Amino acid sequence: MRSIEFQKFIDLVTFDQSLVKTERDIQKFEEVEKSLAQDIQRLQDDFLDLKTTKLQARKAVDDKELYMKVVDGKEVELKDKYKSVTTQKELKSLEKETVIVNSDRLENEQELISLWNKAETLEKNYEAQQKTHDELTNKLNVEVQSLEKNKTALKIELDALLEQRLIKQENIPQEWLDMYVNMKGRVNNPVIKVVDDSCDACFYSVTARDLQVLRQNKLLQCRDCYRLLYFDSMNK
Repeated sequence: MRSIEFQKFIDLVTFDQSLVKTERDIQKFEEVEKSLAQDIQRLQDDFLDLKTTKLQARKAVDDKELYMKVVDGKEVELKDKYKSVTTQKELKSLEKETVIVNSDRLENEQELISLWNKAETLEKNYEAQQKTHDELTNKLNVEVQSLEKNKTALKIELDALLEQRLIKQENIPQEWLDMYVNMKGRVNNPVIKVVDDSCDACFYSVTARDLQVLRQNKLLQCRDCYRLLYFDSMNK
C-alpha cells in the first residue's frame, strides 16, 4: 500500500503541473507585452525622427529667408552707393559688386524654393503620418492594457496556487522535497513514472533491484536522465 507521505508527494508533483502552466502563461504575457512595448517605442522613435526632419527643413527655410534679408540689405546699400558715384572706377566696382549680389540672390532664391518645397512635402507627410501613428499607438496601448489585465488575473491565480502548495507539501519528507526542487531547476518534468520497467521520459530500463526499491514507495534517480522515478502501483 502506498504511504500517505508518498501519495502527498505525487499529488504535489501533479499539482505543480498546473502551477507551472500558470507561470508559463504569465511569462508568455510578459513576452508579448515586451514585444508590444518595443513596437510602440519603434513607432515613437520613427515619428520623432520624422518630426525632427520636418523641423530641420523648416529651420533651413528660416535660415535661408534670413540670409535673403541680408542680400536685400546689400542691394539697398548698393543703390545708395550709386547715388554718390563720382568716378568711372567707382562705377565699375559697383557694377561688379552688383553682379555678384544679383548672382547670389538668384542662386539663393532657387535654393529657397527647393527648401520650401521640401518643407511643405515633409509637413504634409508628417500630418498624414501623425494620424496613422496615433491610431497604431492607441491600438497597441489597448492591447497592452488587455494583456496587463489578463496577466494580473493570472498572478492572483498563481498566488492562490502557491498558498495551496504550502499546504500540500506539509508532512512530505524534506529529503524528497530537496531532491524535487533540485531537479526542477534542471528539467521541466523532474518526477517521472516507471512504465514497462523503464523511465517514461528517456525510456532507460530500470534494473530489477531498483524496481524492488521503487515498489517500496521510494524515489530513485534515473541512471540515464537523472529524473526522479517512482513506481505507480496501478501499473503492477
